Amino acid sequence: MVQLRQQLALELMREADIATVQEIEREIFVTPWPRNAYYRELASRSSAHYVVLRQEGIVERPPAQVSSDFDPTIVGYGGMWRMYDEAHVTTIGVRRDLQHRGHGRIVFAGLIQAAYDMGAKWVTLEVRTSNENAMHLYEAFSFKVIGRRKGYYTDNGEDAIVMWSDSIHSPRFRRAYEASLERIEAEVRGLRRELITKGEPQ
Repeated sequence: MVQLRQQLALELMREADIATVQEIEREIFVTPWPRNAYYRELASRSSAHYVVLRQEGIVERPPAQVSSDFDPTIVGYGGMWRMYDEAHVTTIGVRRDLQHRGHGRIVFAGLIQAAYDMGAKWVTLEVRTSNENAMHLYEAFSFKVIGRRKGYYTDNGEDAIVMWSDSIHSPRFRRAYEASLERIEAEVRGLRRELITKGEPQ
């Protein structure tokens, strides 16, 4: 397992990745995005940033039934929009059978770096009240709760917790971000920072 983790790479999402991302979404979310939503996002590179976390080499297919065009090298994904000075995390997910291994932290760190690259000053997101693991991850990056959206999730009426980063250029946030990068580098040997900060679609 350690050997496979050394081959992780964060890349910009391509149209060819959408089918696999959708299958992962259907596995972990009750209300996945429609396929055309991803096509629209990928066509808006100036204001949107979507990535996949790819595990190179031999990777087992997930135990659930998946289509023949499923790409087992994609283990996670994420995306964000930029709206003026704010970057808003729209989606983030990891294959169910590969969760709790630090993959979500890598994807989220890549989105934060994208916020810097896009010229944002703050980052916001919503998270289900029941998703404590995700909230702990965001808190590790110094995000804090600033509000609650009643009945935000239409599948079950669950509330959303709104989290905010303060200025991503502040010393406090930079320290938290650097600490998270150091944790990633310690946990995933061989995953260089440039794999988080750079990437072009093939």
